[in-house]
Amino acid sequence: MTEPLATIRSCDGCTLCCKVFAVPTLDKPAGTWCSHCAIGQGCKIYDTRPAECIAFQCGYLVEPGLDERWKPSESRLVLWSMGQTMFIHVDPQRPDAWRREPFYSSIKQWAVEALAAGAQVAVQIGARAVMILPDRDVDLGVVASDEIAVTTRVPTPGGVRYEALKLKKNDPRAANLTPVDFSMAATKR
Repeated sequence: MTEPLATIRSCDGCTLCCKVFAVPTLDKPAGTWCSHCAIGQGCKIYDTRPAECIAFQCGYLVEPGLDERWKPSESRLVLWSMGQTMFIHVDPQRPDAWRREPFYSSIKQWAVEALAAGAQVAVQIGARAVMILPDRDVDLGVVASDEIAVTTRVPTPGGVRYEALKLKKNDPRAANLTPVDFSMAATKR
């Protein structure tokens, strides 16, 4: 387990993570408010909250390059990283929030940088997954618990083109690729 990053901001009334993520320990599905959340105030069981919630680190709280516009209660986006993937979880009541500026151009730039480093950027809106590529966004639709997403590099006469695919977890084509497991990303782990 990696050490948590130092928090540079506070939640200060933001509780969107209590909506967008599933919390299996509490039988709380993704996209619904947690019954233990005082919306806009905080967690009513903070001192005894589940391990998934303790381990979660909101990107807005730890990333110095994000300004107040990225606060999840304002942007309707919760950013966090797991493995080689940066996830942008979108409030299902605002499914196009990630396409607004200044968010979209930043997300696209992160995708360019991530792919160059062997990482990925993904948007998750409930069970729907979108892989962000430099030249387009690939909507994979609903990704089932037995599926993953992968990004591949395809050489073309004009240079490298990235493709995003949805595959079964046991598909041999995923063997040497970095998978994005959206079923894991929907929980705070």
